[in-house]
Amino acid sequence: MQTIGIIAAMTQESAAVLRMIKHWERSRVGPFQSRCFRVNERDCQMLTSGMGVERAAQATQMLVEASHPVLLVSVGVAGAVHADLAIGDVVAAGNACRLDQGKLGPFQPLARLSEAARNAVEQVLQPRRAHLFLGTAISTRGAQFTPEKGQELPNPVLEMETMGIARVAAQHGIPLLSLRAISDGPGAPIPFDLAAMMDEEYNLRTGKLIRALLGNPRLLPPLVRMGENTRLAAGNAAAALIAALIPPGEVVG
Repeated sequence: MQTIGIIAAMTQESAAVLRMIKHWERSRVGPFQSRCFRVNERDCQMLTSGMGVERAAQATQMLVEASHPVLLVSVGVAGAVHADLAIGDVVAAGNACRLDQGKLGPFQPLARLSEAARNAVEQVLQPRRAHLFLGTAISTRGAQFTPEKGQELPNPVLEMETMGIARVAAQHGIPLLSLRAISDGPGAPIPFDLAAMMDEEYNLRTGKLIRALLGNPRLLPPLVRMGENTRLAAGNAAAALIAALIPPGEVVG
């Protein structure tokens, strides 16, 4: 049976997927949590990588060596660059690139949803009052901006892992699908400098965040809102993933 490999950065993102699965098995692949389950007779293995391009690349390499997937999926949340993407909307990225020190790197094409999978995703998002868009995944270290030329990209979203997964996928000749739901954007920005709150290993410095909150209690309401938006986005990304796996035939076109 051919396996679909799934990479989610945060536990909140992988947990949203598992809530939609009746039965799954717990294991580990190296240092990473692994969950195995089936969707529409498809074997799936999902790893929770932790945040950042390098962790995502390491998790993907170990997943490829362990299960030899025929398709990889980067799933989770992302930040919108433009205000026309609403919280909860899902972006299927047709291309990915790296944003480093304000400069966009080379673009790498990604797999696109087949027509059947795209229709299934659109249908599952409709009652959630969300929409599916084709866009561009920009992997960065928590920055909430893009250079001027990035403003003309189709529906660009900022996240922190897809290019790490894409690097390994390209090395092994495995198609990569990216499904990211919007958790923040111009209308609901992250209320702090995300990069400044992370260490070199891309771990959130909880103590520093608490000190910032104590120093500025006005951060609490937007932090609560950010948590609610992230939960909604993680749920929509998970729903999109499961819907994409349901149609018979190919998941990607």
